[in-house]
Amino acid sequence: MKPVRTMIRNARLRRAKTSKPPLLMFDFDGVVADSFEVFYEEFTGAVQLLGWDKLNSRESLLKLMEGNPLAGLVKMGFPVWRLKQLGEQFAPRIEAANARIAPFAGMPELLSELSAAHPVYVITSNQTRAVELFLEKHGVSGVLEVVGADKEASKVKKIRKVRKKHPGLQGWYFGDTKGDMIEAGIAGATTVAIAWGWHPVATLEEGKPDHIVHDQDALRALIRDVATKAPASPAP
Repeated sequence: MKPVRTMIRNARLRRAKTSKPPLLMFDFDGVVADSFEVFYEEFTGAVQLLGWDKLNSRESLLKLMEGNPLAGLVKMGFPVWRLKQLGEQFAPRIEAANARIAPFAGMPELLSELSAAHPVYVITSNQTRAVELFLEKHGVSGVLEVVGADKEASKVKKIRKVRKKHPGLQGWYFGDTKGDMIEAGIAGATTVAIAWGWHPVATLEEGKPDHIVHDQDALRALIRDVATKAPASPAP
């Protein structure tokens, strides 16, 4: 298997030659939802109910997010055969905790605005139904699909699958962790690091993002610039 850095570099070289309208793919936690404390409480609680206590600090969870979190759990010693049980434990916990999670101010409106002009997906390590309920609750309209960890653990596979649905567009992935940048880069997406999320900018830079945005105005301007330079986009 090729080293991760080589896979990201090759993917970046391939997409650098394209000038296509954007396909927008957003992470959820740390990008749309201000959810770190609730996610930490519920995820570590689900793990501990299964008798595993190595994920026991905020720092350990943030370290886990430097790669694929489920793969990282296995590397830490969590049994592969218990991953399904973990999903079953976590799903109802995070759905119930949904009422305690708030969106970052302006993000529901921004997602709805972008969805009116471009195909928009949410690709997340969270649970699909929990995210769908959150978007409904906060009035987000137009998102074509939420693709959570219960559908597929690997963001690389999820991003590639969504990109195949829109062959005439260039995929852009907006994430807030080093792991997001690595997986989305391998999947051939243009990567945008969100600076208001879980990982600090220094950690995000280790994932070699194509862009870093520090606020929603910068995110909006980046997409507007890309859409203006590209040919007309097909209807979402």
